[in-house]
Amino acid sequence: MSAQETALTKALDGILTHRKQSGLPVFSVDGPFLSSPPDFFSNDYLSLSTNPLLRELFLRKAASVPRLFGATGCRLATGNGEEYRSLEERLAPFFQSPDALLCTSGSVANQGFWSSVPQPGDVLIFDQLTHFSSCDGAQLSQIPKDMQYTFEHNSVSSFKRCLEDVLKRHHAEIVQGTGTVFVAVESLYSIDGDFSPLEDIVQIVEELVPEGHAHIFVDEAHTSGVLGPNGRGYVAHLGLGERVHTKMHTLGKAWGHQRGVLATSSTVRKYLLNCCKALGYTTCIAHTDIHVLNCSLDIISGPKGQELRDTLVHVVQYTRTHLGNALRHFPAEIVSLTLPSTHPPDDLDRAAAVRRAELKSYSPVIPLITPHAIDLADHLVRRGYNAAALVYPVVNVSTVRVIVHAENTEAEVDRFVETVVEWATAKMQTVSQEGQHVEEVSG
Repeated sequence: MSAQETALTKALDGILTHRKQSGLPVFSVDGPFLSSPPDFFSNDYLSLSTNPLLRELFLRKAASVPRLFGATGCRLATGNGEEYRSLEERLAPFFQSPDALLCTSGSVANQGFWSSVPQPGDVLIFDQLTHFSSCDGAQLSQIPKDMQYTFEHNSVSSFKRCLEDVLKRHHAEIVQGTGTVFVAVESLYSIDGDFSPLEDIVQIVEELVPEGHAHIFVDEAHTSGVLGPNGRGYVAHLGLGERVHTKMHTLGKAWGHQRGVLATSSTVRKYLLNCCKALGYTTCIAHTDIHVLNCSLDIISGPKGQELRDTLVHVVQYTRTHLGNALRHFPAEIVSLTLPSTHPPDDLDRAAAVRRAELKSYSPVIPLITPHAIDLADHLVRRGYNAAALVYPVVNVSTVRVIVHAENTEAEVDRFVETVVEWATAKMQTVSQEGQHVEEVSG
């Protein structure tokens, strides 16, 4: 047996083969590569990664700074400098936070926070669709599983029941002791493109949890740069800046680059630097990143940023309207823009749903919900789009996630909608013929 063919590689090949035979996609990043199709699938919401102004600002900066490349070490050793702290000192007030800590990515920021900040005696409450990086971090934390809870996705009533139950079960730790209730939600959930009922969650926490015993954490990965005054995010958009304790902003989506930042208190920042190995003992981000992110912040917080956000809102509204009109004649068994309801709403959930519906025009994520997601994605790829299906176990409901961008034109949207309708029409005919065949055989 060669070094390339071992018992391990055979086992892994067997798993991948079984995955494919089960109808699950087996992905490859080795090509073929699409040339330059209209972008309806990346998370470059403001199209900054291809923006000539960002390129111009960075190249001008690169030509004038003494250091441009590697950090040479971790933040606690040689990988530190004035440029890093200066950027954090710009980001903290921008995100309406006492302090900020740069991280190698948003996922690392989530995992680092949740694996180290909660202390013995604390309780964690997560939305059931919270990003895996936060869930993985919680599994590495000092909090046992019987003190980690989830509530139904975006359900205000489920959250309230969960929190009331937590306070009863852990009365000694929280109400009478020194414990903290941590609450984790996302601003915008990236699969379904739905906003969290954050206003309601914050209000319920403040009503039920004794003052000083709660810590609300919001993952702003998909709203940073897109929402709020000057692109500050969802928390700022709702005016909740001082009532949310920690915000995680990724800088690799609307910001057009990469990395992440935790906007939090100075105490939490200092604790993470000293006690979180994932953040303190890894090579710091390169000087290149610092310069690009400063340039991105200049654009996002300025008039050009607002222009891009206004354009994005227009493209979102145009796409939602045209997709909705084009697909309304197809049954949900073929394709739909509406997720099936998972639980009957009560008054709390209805009120929250109305408020979130008003925000829909800000969400650039539009799911095409279909049991034939792999087939639809294949059709889109054949037409030149860089599409991918999201199926179980990644999601519970098969979806092809469409993402629109500030750079998309109405003509591009029209062509994309026509391509989806072309597929849906053919698929409905195929399904109808298959149904007739089954009836004939049964008869």
